[in-house]
Amino acid sequence: MDTQDKVRKILGLVNRAYGRPAKLKKTDPIDELIRTILSQNTNDRNSLGAFSLLKKRFRSWSEVMVSDTRLVAGTIRHAGLANIKAGRIKEVLKEIVRREGRLSLSSLNGLRPDAALEYLRSIKGIGPKTAACVLLFSFAKPVMPVDTHIFRVTKRLGLLSEGSSIEDAHDKLTRMVSPGLIYNFHLSIIEHGRKTCKAQRPDCGSCVLYDICKFKKKAFFKKRIKA
Repeated sequence: MDTQDKVRKILGLVNRAYGRPAKLKKTDPIDELIRTILSQNTNDRNSLGAFSLLKKRFRSWSEVMVSDTRLVAGTIRHAGLANIKAGRIKEVLKEIVRREGRLSLSSLNGLRPDAALEYLRSIKGIGPKTAACVLLFSFAKPVMPVDTHIFRVTKRLGLLSEGSSIEDAHDKLTRMVSPGLIYNFHLSIIEHGRKTCKAQRPDCGSCVLYDICKFKKKAFFKKRIKA
């Protein structure tokens, strides 16, 4: 089975198990950018809560940009690393205004995915996951964001080698997965990682991908769950 066939088989199995993701509804690029920065090193509950508080406290992202860093940090403290994230958000917003003349990323619409990715990653404070999330969810560009769930699951499935870094994984999986399947793959593999292929205690005994998985400890966890 070649890699493309394996990707399609994986998607078929997980979509039958969990259902297909809802159709993509494009998000505002600046919203997506800030939401993803807040998600770093924390869970969705904390990051989304912090994002909601930012939207309530400040009338616009422009106001966040010019506000005291301590006020921003206090608002997002539930997301963790509040001082670092507050400073990063403000600097990224300032740099966008410096480059674009306004607080907008609409210019990315006309760029090829690779050029848009290069542009975003050239802004200090925007890493590969953040850039990929903005391009996928706000512009529907076929760029694969890789979080810890996707990184773990794709390595266990043998799509990525054990020596792959999470930075390399973005480029490798973007090339590996057909453009029309990237959105489905991203959300479906995250779902599988959260519900079944967990970091510490994967539920290998009920995994729909067990037969094609390359995880060396899958037999051990299958027996352990049954016991």
